[in-house]
Amino acid sequence: MVQAADKQPEFNWQAAPTQEMRNSLGLREAILRAFARNPQIAQAAAQIRVGGGDLDVAKSAWYPQISLQGTAGKSRQTDSAGNLDSNASGGIQLSQLLYDFGKTGGSIDEQAQLSESYRYALFSTMTDVALSTLSAYLQVKRYQALTLAARDNIDSLERVRGTAELRANAGLSSQSDVLQAQTRIAGMRATLEQYRAQQRSAQAQLTVLTGVVSDNLPDLPESLLKQTITLNKIPYENSALVRSAQARQKAAIERVRQSEAQHWPTIKVQAGRTRYENDNGPSYWDDQLQLAVDAPVYQGGAVSAKVRSAQGERAAAQAEVEKAKLDINQKASTSYADMIGAQQRQRAGDDQLLSATHTRSVYQDEYKLSKRSLNDLLSVEQDVFQADTMRLSALYDGWDATVQYAAAVDNLLDMLSIDRQEQAGDSLPSL
Repeated sequence: MVQAADKQPEFNWQAAPTQEMRNSLGLREAILRAFARNPQIAQAAAQIRVGGGDLDVAKSAWYPQISLQGTAGKSRQTDSAGNLDSNASGGIQLSQLLYDFGKTGGSIDEQAQLSESYRYALFSTMTDVALSTLSAYLQVKRYQALTLAARDNIDSLERVRGTAELRANAGLSSQSDVLQAQTRIAGMRATLEQYRAQQRSAQAQLTVLTGVVSDNLPDLPESLLKQTITLNKIPYENSALVRSAQARQKAAIERVRQSEAQHWPTIKVQAGRTRYENDNGPSYWDDQLQLAVDAPVYQGGAVSAKVRSAQGERAAAQAEVEKAKLDINQKASTSYADMIGAQQRQRAGDDQLLSATHTRSVYQDEYKLSKRSLNDLLSVEQDVFQADTMRLSALYDGWDATVQYAAAVDNLLDMLSIDRQEQAGDSLPSL
């Protein structure tokens, strides 16, 4: 008696994804939480189970095939020995494949390569999810830094306004200096609110990806900045995307071999024992043990058409491998160029900030001595803020380009100590 399958829990498609508050959210934890939460990874993992099932189906052709047969109803047969009429029959049939010139072997090898492709596709999806999570993480860090820079500039402008009030109260300048400083502070507060709004948007995106609400995000590991740049010799063989495409190409080659084998016969052994019942005559047994050969002679060109179709799929799979390599090369080259540009902009921003900070200090002293106007002092405050924001933007642009390069060459998760190769089958890294 076949036992009933366990009833699966009902999927509540109306339920919203869960969220939780945490004091801190590290980068590695954020990525692992995104793995557990992202439906694309769950889908890729499920596809591995599909591939495993298809592989078992292909392998089952080499095992004995056993079936029970039964009939009820009038059957009339006549041979030289007499009448073989029957009213019912029942028996068992057994067949064993002996050789089919590569049909079954090609099917097994094809499914094995497809299963390998699904596994590497899971690894590639993990890299994509990690990149999305890391990009959102960087965006939050970027706007946190810009918000802090805006607050520092407001504090500096408040000090300028305080100095202007002291000078106005002493009759050394007019109240227009105070009003002008207040206007600049109001403008900077508007900029601050803009950064805060962008920070909230980035945090919302990170929360959707990880399911965690947290304002405390530790700095990124410096190991990401120590990766080796090899544009002239990118290790394509280490890329999960390329290896997935390569596995599909090998599967297509096996499909060609399997299709070509359709021109050849299939050899199997068949055995059976059937009991025939007859109400009007003697009942009898029919025993069979035969060597069966099934050789296609003409099928309207179907076999040749399948071969041509499989050869086309092989060519398409080979082109997909080259496309994956080209995409990696393009992304890596672009990311490297962005990385170099960001580093140069950051150095320029550091120099500009150092110069503007020194100039601000000089102008503040000269303003107190009535050697500089308030406009000069407000102008240099703006220079300091612009230099600081340019430096921060270049810093996080460099981080983003570095992460993009690591993802392009499929080195991102390895640098974060998330080893996919140790994950067997459809299992995933856990927290």
